[in-house]
Amino acid sequence: MISIRKSTEKDLHDKTITRLTDLVNLVYGESEADLWKPETSSRTTKAEMSGFIVQQKLLIAEFDGKIVGTCKIGEQDTEICEFGMLAADPLHRGIGIGRELVSAAEGWGRKTGHQKMRLELLTPRHWKNPSKEFLKIWYTRRGYNPSYTVPFEEEFGHRINDFATDCDFTVWLKDLS
Repeated sequence: MISIRKSTEKDLHDKTITRLTDLVNLVYGESEADLWKPETSSRTTKAEMSGFIVQQKLLIAEFDGKIVGTCKIGEQDTEICEFGMLAADPLHRGIGIGRELVSAAEGWGRKTGHQKMRLELLTPRHWKNPSKEFLKIWYTRRGYNPSYTVPFEEEFGHRINDFATDCDFTVWLKDLS
């Protein structure tokens, strides 16, 4: 059985921080390898993950006592909350880790009084990435709809030289009521 919990100060030790950081970097390294230049840094760092733990912005999925997934949660404003950095261990895919993490994020959003959940999906501008196409279908089935798309360079111009291809961010929204 998969259990989902919010991170706590008890997670501020090297074993958990390393596991979470490695998991996110592995998943994003696989799914976005063709979007970034090979020398580009990883998706996250231990310092960033530690900060998310301190701020209690991580949901952690466990299966048989092992961390098998995570996602970051946060507030956009009083109406909209968001999740991101969704990562499920490739060795445990297909058992519902992603589904449980997204459901927990949505539950957190409802509990905190938000009306909508937001996520951003990075996609190549001129071709289709199989992982991203899968996610578009998966998020649509979960009730998310694309709201608007912006070129990556407009949001994160300082990282434009890290990309191997032109990319866009599409913001997806789901009504939580």
